[in-house]
Amino acid sequence: MNEKLKGEARRKIILDGYVNNEPLKDIAAKLGCSLASLKVSASKLGCTRTPKEAADFRRGFRIPENKRQDYYQLMTSGQYRSRECEQILGLLTTES
Repeated sequence: MNEKLKGEARRKIILDGYVNNEPLKDIAAKLGCSLASLKVSASKLGCTRTPKEAADFRRGFRIPENKRQDYYQLMTSGQYRSRECEQILGLLTTES
């Protein structure tokens, strides 16, 4: 009986963490498991982030489609950091 409750509680923590856009490290820390274990569990639950969503989450801001090519051009050939590209393209809304 305890195993089933533990599994249900684990599912709830994973789903809530993904819905609230919490960092994966924080979710894994709540569960006391590794990132790999968390990703496998999330994949089984069907709540993983797409590669685009994951990149936006890591970056901390969203790149509009009309500026995406310029952003990648600056990143690769200009060798700017992500935050610098954000400032150059005018995507920075508030100073952090």
